[in-house]
Amino acid sequence: MSDKLNFSPESLVRLQSYSLLTLEGPDAVAFIQAQSMNDVNALADGQWHWNGLLNPKGRLIALFALVRIRGDLLYLLSPDLVAEKLRVHLQRFIFRSKVKLALGSDKVCAAEFDSDHGVNTPRDFIGGDLENGFTLDFTSDTCCRRLWLLPADLAAGVPFSATSEAKWRDTDIQHGLPRLSEIQIELWTPQMLSLEHLNAFSLKKGCYPGQEIVARTHYLGQAKRQTRLVQGRNLRPEMPIFNGQLKVGEIVCTNSKNELGLAILQSNVDSNLLVCGETQLMSLQALTGLQRPV
Repeated sequence: MSDKLNFSPESLVRLQSYSLLTLEGPDAVAFIQAQSMNDVNALADGQWHWNGLLNPKGRLIALFALVRIRGDLLYLLSPDLVAEKLRVHLQRFIFRSKVKLALGSDKVCAAEFDSDHGVNTPRDFIGGDLENGFTLDFTSDTCCRRLWLLPADLAAGVPFSATSEAKWRDTDIQHGLPRLSEIQIELWTPQMLSLEHLNAFSLKKGCYPGQEIVARTHYLGQAKRQTRLVQGRNLRPEMPIFNGQLKVGEIVCTNSKNELGLAILQSNVDSNLLVCGETQLMSLQALTGLQRPV
C-alpha cells in the first residue's frame, strides 16, 4: 500500500449504494476463506478481488469486493446487499473463530471518474492507509474510475449526486457486474451470472458452501444459462425474454435509462431473435477489464 493519498473533495461524489463490513482478528482470513467462493489465501496484503457468498445449493447470496488490508483485517465492500445483512449472515458461522464483524459506518464510499490521482499501484492493489483512507482502482480497458473509502471526518465535504451514483451503477452493469436487489438473493449460480469474467470464484480452493455445485457445473459442462449484456427499450428487472413463444430468460438489472441491462439467457439461444416486452433485444459484448486480479 502507498502513503497518504491526496484528494480534493470536489472531485469525488458519495456512493450510497455501496456499504462496508470489516472482519478483524487473527482468524479473519481463515474464516472468510471457508465461507466465500474465491481464494482469499491467494491475496497479498493490500490486494483485492471480487468474491461472494453462496448458499448450499450454489446460489449467490451476495457479491462484493474483498480487500485484504492485512492478515488480521479485511474489508467486504458490497455494492447492493447492505453490510448489516452480510454481518447477520456471517455471524452464524463464527463459533469459536477469533474474528469480529463490524459495520464500517465510520467510512464513506466515494466515486472518482476520469481523474489520475498519481498513485501508480497495480489495479488489483489498493492505495492509502487506515488513517487517511483507501482507494480501489476500478479502471477497466475502456474506463478510468476509482472507489474511495474515506474516514467520515475527511469526507465531510464530499457531496452526493444521484446522477453520479447512477453513472457508477450504469458503468458496473456495462462491465458485466450484476447489480442485484434483495428479492434476487439466492436465485442464480455464479456461472449463470457469468462471474468467471470477473474472476469472482475459484475452482481450486478448498470447500465452501455451494462449492460442490459450482465445481460440478464447471467440470460437467452443465451451465445451460449465462448472462449477456442486452439493449432494448423500457427494460425492467425480472421481465421475461422470449424467442418466439418460448421463454428463454429474464432481465437481471438495467441501467438508469432502462435501455441497457444484464439478462440471464439460455446458452444456446439465438441472440438475434430476442424479444422483451414490446421491444426486440440486441445482444452486446460487455466491457472488459474489471476483473481482479488483472
